[in-house]
Amino acid sequence: MGVKEKRLTIPATLEKVEEACEFVSNFADDLGMSDDAVYHCYLSVEEVCTNVIEHGYKYKGDDQVIEVVCQPQSDHLRIVIIDDAARFDPMVLNDPDPSAPLLERGDGGWGVFFVKKFMNSVDYRYEKNRNQLILKKHF
Repeated sequence: MGVKEKRLTIPATLEKVEEACEFVSNFADDLGMSDDAVYHCYLSVEEVCTNVIEHGYKYKGDDQVIEVVCQPQSDHLRIVIIDDAARFDPMVLNDPDPSAPLLERGDGGWGVFFVKKFMNSVDYRYEKNRNQLILKKHF
């Protein structure tokens, strides 16, 4: 595989989320991933970065950053999203129940739920005082 790891660091503002999404979708496209897979990567990065800005940095991330790392593997794309917000593992959240009546569904958790559906795996690590969400999408 001729494509090497690439990194992008963006200010933690909503205006910069699109840049991270384009970075990842272009990388996935360069790897020859299907249009659906590229779109799933785009949507997942959009959701994760937006959550970091809204919930992690509480919209006060102007002087903070989000790092996005794309790592091609033999059979999948590994995307690592790294932030310096307070430690938070989204994988401990219970998935919302899509079969529950609409008025009984809670407000939160839907974004992480969809990221887990779009990607082949989603894992969390906390290393060197930084949150790392690891997304994997098979070719």
